[in-house]
Amino acid sequence: MNRFNPYDYVPVGNFTTEHISSTGTFQQFRVSFDSACPADFPEMNLVTGDYYLPRNTTKKHPLVVLVHGVGDTSTMPCRLLARSLAGAGIASLVLYMPIHSRRLPEEMKKRFYDLSAQDWFNLYRISVVNIRQVLDWAESRLEIDTHRLGVAGISFGGYVSAIAMGIDRRLRAGAFLFTAGNLEKLARTRSSSRFTRYDISEDLFRKNQSSYMAYVADVSARGFDNVPPPQVGYLFDPYTFCSEIKNKPVLMMNAHWDEYFPKEAANEFWEACGKPKQIWLPASHASAWIYYPVIRHHVVNLFRNSLMV
Repeated sequence: MNRFNPYDYVPVGNFTTEHISSTGTFQQFRVSFDSACPADFPEMNLVTGDYYLPRNTTKKHPLVVLVHGVGDTSTMPCRLLARSLAGAGIASLVLYMPIHSRRLPEEMKKRFYDLSAQDWFNLYRISVVNIRQVLDWAESRLEIDTHRLGVAGISFGGYVSAIAMGIDRRLRAGAFLFTAGNLEKLARTRSSSRFTRYDISEDLFRKNQSSYMAYVADVSARGFDNVPPPQVGYLFDPYTFCSEIKNKPVLMMNAHWDEYFPKEAANEFWEACGKPKQIWLPASHASAWIYYPVIRHHVVNLFRNSLMV
């Protein structure tokens, strides 16, 4: 285990896969396993996911891990995307994260919008490790081509998907939907009142940003495993991992009036990731989903073009 990499883990092989239902397009299974990143709360330690396998089983399929955001309703677009991917011959697994109500302990639900940096670090760490465990599970499945693995994340799911893609080279392509990086800048510039305002002086903010960008440059030059972080928050900021993401097929989708991910921060994240394809929608964070047909089109095309060749 590397002392600077909190996303290292000891693999756990106790996966179970149970058939749930079938349609003309796909078969659905429930996958479950123990988290390789044990938490203080037992409800966090059982991981589950819904696996969608295209009906055509005569060849191996690519797999995309679909990662939801805050709020259980965020799983709905993941399930819709899973069905669309199945229609394109791509398997997928909708992973239930530690922020989902079935895993988040009551004590944390009560203070969710006032969690500490350490609380968030734990949630990010568990989430990324669980995504990596899905890739371990995929390696045990004869119907999956483990040379063609991708990830798609929404909002918070986009954060952890970007980290996982930067950490785990098995992930070949990624879609980051309505998300960004540089968490301190996001905390300072977002317009949403749900979270406590990050209110520090402009001079201190600039000093912190300079320190963070120096760390990011050091990570780019020497590798994440080799650079001690000045602050714990640097370990779970997607922006930290841009140097690893920029050489892979990526799609970014953002909303012009996103109250959580302002345009300036989203564009800086896009630039740091090598200026991949980016789609802007005339919407806020939640209302962007009225454009689901557009989102579906671009997400399916990304994985069809990057994983089906």
